[in-house]
Amino acid sequence: MLTAEENAQLTRVGPGTLMGELMRQYWIPVVQSSELAAGGRPKRVRILGEDLIAYRNPGGRTAVCSEFCAHRRASLYFARNEERGLRCVYHGWQYGVDGGCIDMPNERPESSFQDKVTLPTYPCAERGGVVWTYMGPASPPPGLPDLEWALVPEAQRFVSKFWQGCNYLQALEGGVDPAHISFLHGVLNARDEEARRILDSAAAGFGFASQLERAPHIEVADTPTGLLLGARREAPAGQYYWRITQYLLPFHTMPPPEVGDDPLMHAHVWIPMDDDQLVNWCISWHPTRAITREEIAEFHAGSSIHVTAYAPASSDAYGDIRPAAHRANDYLADWEAQRTRKFFGVPGVGAQDKAITESQGVFDRSLERLGRADLGIIRVRKRLLDAATALRTQRVAPPGLDPAGYRVRPASVLLAKEMPWVEGAKDRLVVR
Repeated sequence: MLTAEENAQLTRVGPGTLMGELMRQYWIPVVQSSELAAGGRPKRVRILGEDLIAYRNPGGRTAVCSEFCAHRRASLYFARNEERGLRCVYHGWQYGVDGGCIDMPNERPESSFQDKVTLPTYPCAERGGVVWTYMGPASPPPGLPDLEWALVPEAQRFVSKFWQGCNYLQALEGGVDPAHISFLHGVLNARDEEARRILDSAAAGFGFASQLERAPHIEVADTPTGLLLGARREAPAGQYYWRITQYLLPFHTMPPPEVGDDPLMHAHVWIPMDDDQLVNWCISWHPTRAITREEIAEFHAGSSIHVTAYAPASSDAYGDIRPAAHRANDYLADWEAQRTRKFFGVPGVGAQDKAITESQGVFDRSLERLGRADLGIIRVRKRLLDAATALRTQRVAPPGLDPAGYRVRPASVLLAKEMPWVEGAKDRLVVR
């Protein structure tokens, strides 16, 4: 159980906050590269409580900057994307991709005022079909994280994202909670073959040990970049079935894949827009082969972690990735299916997670009651608080700034009962 003060420290992400300061030390995904056309319209984005725009200039360079012109705070969402830079339509002030003001046509030619004006702008880089930005103080920034999904060829990954109306932490906590899958994503009767078939399709990538044992034994191990979270269940022939989640500071999780030699891998990046909403980045990838058309069709059908059925787009920040299933329509819940076949009637694993975390509202973690099954959540909170506190009070660099620390995978593995789980799974947990 957290104190009210610790809860506030963990959940508030704006400029000057403890967690906001920590998250600004890391590269943050902003938009997919395909969303920004050279010379095209800027896109509104909101990250860590800051209203920003992302755009690609006519020469192909990407930029992330304040939405508001330094002159009279007009929105640069309406700006002209010209060859030399972004030009505000109010008085014509123009900014280069580095944020420097390069033209003030409403000032007299002899004025040197433009040399004194800079638009807040953050460094950008592209990797894995994603535009990343660095909002921290380091110059130059640390290297981009060597996440395997961002390094494989384009045909071997599928990236989607969707908006969630809750604090980033409660969504992330769902990503490190191995006990909930037996309930939130489960069926009422394990012998109901049709319900199981639908469930297994919708839960591709979870390996669905959900019907084997509802209360797995949880263990957690520290890593240089975060945590390993192991969920142990009984298995035949004197073995344990271990499902191992990777947590990578500050906002990456990788749920366990299916058991086997050729599973798809999956990951989330939980990016706070502010204290009350986030962008849930969902990635599926394969280390050695292209993702098949059938697998992509399942993603679009709501299978696995992806949600790609969106409501009509708006020009708000991330207004084009608001899911069609939302609070006002009960997330399209099938109440008869919930009564007779499924533990929770909302269709699709990603939509189920979204619905239940949004249902928590803005909650005070000092009021919750955590048990042994919540060990992973407890340890993630501690890892975040320890890193953020050490950064602020001792100026200790947080874990995970070494790009190589992200060369890891999740795993699902059968091990002899006497085999230590981290040792037994180590060859599956690293990218070679």
